[in-house]
Amino acid sequence: MTDLYLYQTLHLQAGQPRSTAAHVAVLNSASQQLFGRAYTPDLTTLKKRIAAAARSERYPTAVSGFVRLELTAAGEERIIPAGISLYDGYALRSLTPDAVVVQYDNPFTDAPTSAREAAAQLAQRQAETAGAGVALQCDTAGVCRTADDAPLIAVRGRCLFVAPNDGTPCVERDLTLQAARAEGLETVEEPFTVGQLACFDELFYVDHRGVTALSRCEGRPYMSLVAERLARGVEGLFRR
Repeated sequence: MTDLYLYQTLHLQAGQPRSTAAHVAVLNSASQQLFGRAYTPDLTTLKKRIAAAARSERYPTAVSGFVRLELTAAGEERIIPAGISLYDGYALRSLTPDAVVVQYDNPFTDAPTSAREAAAQLAQRQAETAGAGVALQCDTAGVCRTADDAPLIAVRGRCLFVAPNDGTPCVERDLTLQAARAEGLETVEEPFTVGQLACFDELFYVDHRGVTALSRCEGRPYMSLVAERLARGVEGLFRR
């Protein structure tokens, strides 16, 4: 039987991990809640170990890379290389996939568990069977939640509508909200439903890779102007 674990994927720029403390905080909170044990590694040592893992894989420093941090129920920590980016830093990805709505609830918790990841992979397979590249998750009440298992964000005019996190923090979601406020955009953190999708100008999601704008969802086209602006804004948080 596959072991149950928590996970976070960190963005590395010039070989160094970003937002390490925030990712560790997510794992610590979920580990205490689900496994009954704290996760409080020395951050300086952890950063060095993550950077060393990237070097061992010969990650280029001219573009960003990704490293996955896993934590098992027994407290075992795993650092796993997770590939490199086409870009240096967070960016609006050139990929603009179509999406379809797939209805399902996360198993037991919204925390980043291997069980949640497996459910997302099944949803992705269902989306591909329908001829789309991304599964846009809504729960059984019709509330939109994620796309490609990453926080879903909708735009209407100068206002961002951000799917709720139900108490489970997400590092990239928080960075996007911070960038939006710095850009003077209004943010609304409240549920929105599948029936409201036709009212929005843009749909995108954000994760360790950057910002991915959806070109279509259920056949309806969307723009990516604010998504591009926010990708620059998120990256700008690290350039100040």
